[in-house]
Amino acid sequence: PLWPPGARAAVHRGFMLPVSEDPPALSIGLAVRNARNGIRRCIESILSQDFTDLELVICDNASDDGTLETLEGYARTDERISLSVNDVNIGSHENMRRVLDASRGTLFRWVSSDDWLEPKCLSTCVRALEDRPDAMGVTTWFTIHTPDGSTRFEEYRGEFPTSADPARRFERMLWFFHAGDAKYDPIYGMYRREHLLRAHPLRPSERTDWLLSAELALLGPIVNVEKRLANRTRDYPVGVDRAAFRRRLDPAHGERLRTSPRRLYRELYALAVMADLTEPQLRRCRRALRRFWVKEVARAGRSRLSDARHRVL
Repeated sequence: PLWPPGARAAVHRGFMLPVSEDPPALSIGLAVRNARNGIRRCIESILSQDFTDLELVICDNASDDGTLETLEGYARTDERISLSVNDVNIGSHENMRRVLDASRGTLFRWVSSDDWLEPKCLSTCVRALEDRPDAMGVTTWFTIHTPDGSTRFEEYRGEFPTSADPARRFERMLWFFHAGDAKYDPIYGMYRREHLLRAHPLRPSERTDWLLSAELALLGPIVNVEKRLANRTRDYPVGVDRAAFRRRLDPAHGERLRTSPRRLYRELYALAVMADLTEPQLRRCRRALRRFWVKEVARAGRSRLSDARHRVL
C-alpha cells in the first residue's frame, strides 16, 4: 500500500516504497557504491536546493565502506529520500537503471555520488523546460574537479542539439563526443521522464552514455543553460584497464560490453534508422557517422598506444 502524504521515507533492502501518494515534479536518481568520501556533499547539495518538489531516489549497490550507514541516516531524517539496497554488486549500469525505474517525477536527473550541484541548479533547469515545452531536456555548463584539487571548465557558446531538425541534433551530438569532456555533459542533464522511458537507457556497451545521448537527441531538442550549475569530479588515470572498467559497469557480463568503433557505428546508425527521419535526413546522419567513425578510430588507436606504453613502463 502507498504511504500517506507526508510519511517518512523508509529504508528497504532489495525494493523501494513510495514516500507519498502524490508524485513529485522532479526525481533525482543517485546510484551509488562505496562513495563514503563524497556522498555527504552530493546529498546536501540536493536537499538544500531552492526547488523542493523533488524526491531523491537512492540505490546502494552493496557498498562495504560505510556508505550505507550515511545513506540510512539521511533517509531517516528527510521524507523526500527513498533508499533501496542491493545485496550483491549488480554493476553501475543496472543500478542506474533501477533508480530511473523507481522514480515517479515528471522530470528526472541522474547525479553521480562524487558530484554536486550549485544552489539554484534544479530551479533554473525546471524553468528552462517550462519556457521550452518543445524541449525534452536541459543541460548546463559545469566545472570539472580533479583529485589534485585543480578545476577546469569550458563555457561553450556554440551550437547545442537544440534544432527542430532531428538530423541536425544527431550531428551535433556526435560532434560533442570528440570535442572534449568539459564542453558538454548530456547524461547528467534534466529530462522529461517520459522521454527517458521511451528511450532504451543503458544498453550493454562501454559507450552506453553516448548511445543514450544520441537517442535522446533524436527524440527532441535539448536546450543548454549558459551557467555553471553543476560540479563533476573526474580522474584521468594513465593506462586504463578496460576489462576492469567493463566489470565495474557489469560484473556478470562485462565482456559483452566491449565496444569497437565499428560496433559503435552500427549501433548509432541503428538509432537513426529507428527514428522518424526522412531519407535526406538519414543521408545526413550517415555522413555525420562517417566523420564520427574516422575520429573514433583515431581516438581508439591513441588509447591503445597509451595503454601499451603504460604497461611497458
